[in-house]
Amino acid sequence: MDFTTPGYYIWFLPCVILSILALSRGRKRIQIGLILLFSYLFFLLASGWHVVLLAISTLMDWTIAKRIFSSENQRTKRLLLTFTLTTNLILLAVFKYLDMIIRSYGLFSLKFWWMPDIDPYGLLLPVGISFYTFQTMSYSIDVYRSKYEPYKDFIDFAAYASFFPQLVAGPIVRADDFLEQIQSPLTFQERNFRLAITFIIYGLVKKLVFANNMAAHVDSIFIDGVDLHNTALVWWGTLCFGIQIYCDFSAYTDIAIGSAIFLGIQLPENFKTPYAARSPQDFWRRWHISLSTWLRDYLYISLGGSRYGVKRLYLALIVTMVLGGLWHGASWNFVLWGFIHGIALIIHRLAHKRNFVVFVFSNRFTKFPAVFSGWLITQVFVFFTWLIFRVEDQGMLISALQGFVGYDSFFDIEKAREVLPDVQYITFILVILFVLIHGLSGRFGGFRKRIADSPGWVWGVVMGMSMIMMLYLRPDHPTDFIYFRF
Repeated sequence: MDFTTPGYYIWFLPCVILSILALSRGRKRIQIGLILLFSYLFFLLASGWHVVLLAISTLMDWTIAKRIFSSENQRTKRLLLTFTLTTNLILLAVFKYLDMIIRSYGLFSLKFWWMPDIDPYGLLLPVGISFYTFQTMSYSIDVYRSKYEPYKDFIDFAAYASFFPQLVAGPIVRADDFLEQIQSPLTFQERNFRLAITFIIYGLVKKLVFANNMAAHVDSIFIDGVDLHNTALVWWGTLCFGIQIYCDFSAYTDIAIGSAIFLGIQLPENFKTPYAARSPQDFWRRWHISLSTWLRDYLYISLGGSRYGVKRLYLALIVTMVLGGLWHGASWNFVLWGFIHGIALIIHRLAHKRNFVVFVFSNRFTKFPAVFSGWLITQVFVFFTWLIFRVEDQGMLISALQGFVGYDSFFDIEKAREVLPDVQYITFILVILFVLIHGLSGRFGGFRKRIADSPGWVWGVVMGMSMIMMLYLRPDHPTDFIYFRF
C-alpha cells in the first residue's frame, strides 16, 4: 500500500479518521493506540515482514533513551548512545549498503587473483528504513543532549516512530514536536477537513499528472541505445527529471501532511520552491528541509561546524554532504552527487564574503542582474548534478554530462523528438505550467492554503478541475515514488 493505492482512500484513511476522531473521541490513549495499530498495518502492507525492523529500532531507542536519562554517569550515557546508534546504523548498512559494499569489493578483487569471490545477497530494501532510522536516532541523541526528557509512555513513542503518513518517505519529524501535539485528545476541526483534502489532491496531481508524465520522458531518454551526445535531448531529459523528482517527492510530503491534518497533527514542510534558490546554500534551505536540518543538527554540528576554524568547517561540510548523498542510495553516484554539492557550498562560502561580491549584490544598479545570475548559475548547477543522481551507468553518465555542457556533442531537436514517447505536446505544456506555478509560488507563497481558504465555490471548482486532470492526463504506466528507494 502507498499513497497512490485506491485502497488508501477507499478504506484505510476513512477507517483511521472514523475510528480515531469519532469512535474514540475524547479518549487520548485509545486514539494514540489506534494510530500505532493503523501505522503498523500500513507498514505491513507496504513492506511485509520488514515491520520487524521498525519494531526493533523503536523498542531499542525507547529503552536506551530511558536508561540514558536515568543514568548519572556520563561515560555510561555515552556508551548507551554509542550502542543504539551503532545498532541502528548496522541494520541500515546491512539492508541498504551491504550489496553495494560487496559489489565494490568485487571490482577491487578483480585485480588480485588470491582474493575470494563474494556474491551479493540481493537483500530487499525495507521501505522507509532511512527515514525511521534517522528519526529514532535523533530522539536518542536529543535525550543524551538533555534537550528534553524521554517519552513517559511507550505507546506514545511507538506511535511517533511509526506514524503512518510520514513513515515511508518522511518528512523526518522531531520527537518533541510530535509529543507536543498529542498531549490532548485529537478532535475534528472543520477547517482541517478542507485543508487536508486540498493538500492530498494537490499532491496527487503533482504525482499522477506531473511526475509520472515526466517519468515517461526521462525513462525513454536515459536507457541503453539512446545517443546522449544530443544536447537537446539531454537538456530535455534533465529538465524533466528535475521536475519529476521534485513533484514526486513533494507530492508524497503533501499527501502525508494532508493525511496528518485530518487528525489535527501538523507535519513540517519539506520543500519551499527549491528551483527559486539563488545559491547552493539557499537550495539546501529549500530542498528536503527535514533531512538538511537533520544533517545540520546531528552531523555537521557534531563534526565541529564553524566552531573550530575554516578547515574544520570545510571538512564538516564535505563529510555531511557526502553522507547525505550516500543516505539517498547505495551507489557511488550518490556519494559523488553529495561531494559535488559539498564543494559548491564551500565555493559559495568563499565567494559571498568577498567585498566585490557584497558590493555587487547590495548596489541598486547591479543587484538585479547579480541576483538573476546567482539564480541561473544555481539552477544550471542543480540540474547538472541531477544527471549524476539519475544516471547510474558510468558510460551513459559520461555521455550525458558531455551532452549537457555541449562537449563533443550536437544539437538536434528533431532527433530528440524521435526518442520521446508519442505524447509530447501534453508533457511540454505541463513543463510550462510547472514553471509558471513554481515561479508564482516562490514569489507569492504556497497555493495550497490559499486554495483551502478561498470561497467554497472557488475551492470546489479547483478541486474538481484537479480531479479531471488526474482522470484524463495521468499516463497509462504509473511509477513508484522515487524516495521509496531511500
